Amino acid sequence: MTLIFIYVLIYILVLVGITVVSSRHETDSDYINSAKNLSTNESTWTTFASLLTGYNFVIGVTFAYLYGFWYLMAFVGAGLAFVVFYFIYKSKFESLQRDHDLLSIGDYFGVEYGVLSRNLVNSILLVGLLLFLILQLFVNTGLFASLLNLEKIPALLITVGAVSTYLWFGGFKVSVKTDIFQGILMLPIVITVFVLPFHFSTDNIASAFDPSQFWFAVGLALLQFLSLLGQAESFQRVFAVRNAKALKNGLLWSFGLLVLVAGSIAYLGINFKFSGVVSDPSVLFTEGVLGVLPAWLASLLTISLIAAFMGTIDSSAFAFGVLMSRIRNNKKISVGSIRIFMLFGIVVSAIGSLYLFSFLSSVFALISLVSVVGASLLVSVIFKPITIEINAFLITGTIVFILGLVFKYITDNPLTSLVPTVTALVVLVVMMVFRRM
Repeated sequence: MTLIFIYVLIYILVLVGITVVSSRHETDSDYINSAKNLSTNESTWTTFASLLTGYNFVIGVTFAYLYGFWYLMAFVGAGLAFVVFYFIYKSKFESLQRDHDLLSIGDYFGVEYGVLSRNLVNSILLVGLLLFLILQLFVNTGLFASLLNLEKIPALLITVGAVSTYLWFGGFKVSVKTDIFQGILMLPIVITVFVLPFHFSTDNIASAFDPSQFWFAVGLALLQFLSLLGQAESFQRVFAVRNAKALKNGLLWSFGLLVLVAGSIAYLGINFKFSGVVSDPSVLFTEGVLGVLPAWLASLLTISLIAAFMGTIDSSAFAFGVLMSRIRNNKKISVGSIRIFMLFGIVVSAIGSLYLFSFLSSVFALISLVSVVGASLLVSVIFKPITIEINAFLITGTIVFILGLVFKYITDNPLTSLVPTVTALVVLVVMMVFRRM
């Protein structure tokens, strides 16, 4: 326990140092993300750290244990999303980026389809960001309290206080700089592959490819693909790059890091599955992985978990502040408004995290909602709908999502999470057919 506290103290001190150094001589443009000057190195680490969440560690090991190699289909979806990011940016966004000061995917819809479309997208993303922050704070607080032997409320206050402080002073610039540090801290998970006993064999590998789980895997890949395309944090980083070359290289390197770390997480889950010694897969990471590692490595992985959570909490909180500011003022947003709305989002999410009752169902609900935005981006590029059609797509997807929560047909099966998107697509196609008749 003493070793964990030492690591945590060092981690916090480094965050303080990064915040102080990065925020000195910072302009409003740097804070808001209007400079559009992320290098390949910055793009790599900030994309990696903002996408690999803390519950990817926790749920990833559990999903790999339950679903074997099919869990890796999620990375097929992520890879496809990265390819689409680049080609849409190259063909469409690069020319709009600086002329219109795009800060989010909602800004793109505003340019293409008008204020109503922008506000619809931003409203969906705001709800998604709040739910995402609640999930992050819920899991992070529980782990923080358990691993550091703290009460839940003090653990939550420490997390909220740390994130709020360095975002208040540094904004997007500090978020990127801390992402580099926090991304590096996630890499020790790879070491566990070489430390734990090896249980793979030619006899048991086939059992990790259960044919009955194929459609689950397809749904997981589709959800990962669409949700990444709809994430507000993703496009903040896409719109912040220096040029298309920096984006391409940043996406390639970040995907490599994602595969390395998430692949190690998947390996751990499958390896424990083959060991036959786990009774409760829901606590596999905390009680299984951390419980059997040497103290120094378990303590280091604890910091990796905390870094993974902090790296996504800060990017989501900042994105929430920007989107709220954009809805409030279409023409120009200020540092002050971002700070106020950012703190508002963090406080509301912190309170919500205390009352979260179903973690896994909330995860799939979040992905289902954000996927509607990701799919709307795809249909806008592929089908080129008119304004009323894209608005109908967004409204239909949102209504079906709400009905799914009320009537509980959106469950922890990935295919059910695609129902709002598929329904919205059917409505769009029908409208387009009637328009062209």
